[in-house]
Amino acid sequence: MQLSEKVEMVKILAGLSTIKPGVKLTPEAFEVWWLAMRDWPLDEFRAAAARLALTSEFMPSPFHFHQLRKAARQTAGEAWADALKHVRSGDWRMGALGDYHTERAVRAIGGWVAIAMCNEDKLHFIERRFAEHYEAMMDAEDTREALPAIAGPSRKPVRLTADKLLHSLVPR
Repeated sequence: MQLSEKVEMVKILAGLSTIKPGVKLTPEAFEVWWLAMRDWPLDEFRAAAARLALTSEFMPSPFHFHQLRKAARQTAGEAWADALKHVRSGDWRMGALGDYHTERAVRAIGGWVAIAMCNEDKLHFIERRFAEHYEAMMDAEDTREALPAIAGPSRKPVRLTADKLLHSLVPR
């Protein structure tokens, strides 16, 4: 949101607080809300507030808004289903799935071979490990993006293309 949209955000929050029991927002509370939500586009904030007005019994917090945003991304279960489909098709021998987050979680559990060679009755153990890694990596990435000064530089690996690899091997 732009600073000029702060007034509109405050109006939306004041409206929410009037329909939710037991909440009185102070100027300090509005400031904390602004700090937490200023990276949201106003349209998304308004839509999320409308959704939370319908689905929350009590006054939502910035946490609830963040949970809505997280719900839009792929879940660990959906990523696991994609990984299994990739393994069962045999394509894992040819190359990567193409989804960065799924690839990272697969590497963390031992790679595509670990999934492909696992007995079907033991696959749920690997699935649990995959889900744990996937969620932990997504949470870490969210934190790094939100707080780059605290979390440090991104740890996303640089993908080498054939051109970059050639330039790194051949001295100038």
